[in-house]
Amino acid sequence: MNSSGTIRANGTPIDLKSDLGVSQGQPTFTGKLMARFSRRNKVIVEGTPFHLDGSNNLTRTITYQGRNYFVNDHVTSTADMTWFYAGYQFDLVSRPSAHFGLEAGGAYLSATGSLTSRTLNVTESKTETVGLPLAGAEFRVFPVRRRFNVEINGEVRGMKFGSYGHYVQAAANAGIGIGPILVEGGYRIVNFDIHTANQADAVSPQFTGPVVSLVFRVP
Repeated sequence: MNSSGTIRANGTPIDLKSDLGVSQGQPTFTGKLMARFSRRNKVIVEGTPFHLDGSNNLTRTITYQGRNYFVNDHVTSTADMTWFYAGYQFDLVSRPSAHFGLEAGGAYLSATGSLTSRTLNVTESKTETVGLPLAGAEFRVFPVRRRFNVEINGEVRGMKFGSYGHYVQAAANAGIGIGPILVEGGYRIVNFDIHTANQADAVSPQFTGPVVSLVFRVP
């Protein structure tokens, strides 16, 4: 996925691309389980690990964890974010050929960022862990159900947290398969801004990119 946005830890906002040179087009993995325990009621469990690496010569002075990194200093950076979500979905529409449901749940987000200066020969790190209540909607349609099944699905999930920021994710996919197995392709966007009330610490990235999925459906 491609990444953009900023991070901030007791210092200045630091741009992931222009300041840190974070690599783009990095692959990642998302696992999702949707279990139906009655016709309209489902439980959803989902998780994604994000890993970013950067290497760049600074064109401006930045501050991270109270330490200054100066112009022309070469810095390397890493960021690891673990995302886990669990929720409940109720289908307002539930048919063999389509469903549409509303969901509510909670997410766990843990992020660790490290910045290393070649000139100063020091590394500063910061870890933040937060819990997020989320709400959203999801649909899936099978316009063709014959020897080959064709399906279209999409979802959106998010929440506004007042002075502490927001979280939004959305995805749209189309797939084809035989029986219970489908191969999907689509696009996913994850955008969030989580910060303290005084914005001294903030994680504000955006992840976008194509998605390829293998789906197993149990009748």
